[in-house]
Amino acid sequence: MRLDRDATETPFYEADVRGAAARLKAKIGSLSVAMVTAADHLGTPTSRPLTTQQFDDDGVLWFFVSSEGTLARDVEKNPRVNVNYSDPARGVYVAISGYGRLVYDPDRIFALWDDELETWFGEGPLDPQLAVLRIDVDRAEYWDEHSRGVIRLLARAHAALRREPRSPPAEHRRLTLRSGNGESPHAA
Repeated sequence: MRLDRDATETPFYEADVRGAAARLKAKIGSLSVAMVTAADHLGTPTSRPLTTQQFDDDGVLWFFVSSEGTLARDVEKNPRVNVNYSDPARGVYVAISGYGRLVYDPDRIFALWDDELETWFGEGPLDPQLAVLRIDVDRAEYWDEHSRGVIRLLARAHAALRREPRSPPAEHRRLTLRSGNGESPHAA
């Protein structure tokens, strides 16, 4: 697979945050585990897998984290984060950047709580170390290797007839949900 070299990049600016969030949610599909990256105290990017609790219509991702963990400390020092999803079986890859912050909201915790989380938070939704990581997505990119299947198949056949080795490009889009400061792109 030659995604980066052969992918056709289509710049895409999405003024409608809900439309961009819907597009991203469709690409992410049923993937629940994301690699969340934040810079540590030395500025080194460090990643860890987290289960996505929710990706809401306003382009906000929600994860449960320990308020005493390194991710919580890293985000408090530098809120800039990156979130990656990948599904090689579907040929879909999503890279998201945004601003993270810890939220201590009992209503949100109870709304998102799943009993399977007791493995990490033994006292349940009342665990004193339980916090919610809120990530306001400002930019995202995705690559969809299997999009436009019929077009890709025809292009592959055409290349074979002409004895050209090139494979058709994957769909590659860039989405902007908010400006770099966490606000909507067209906020007044």
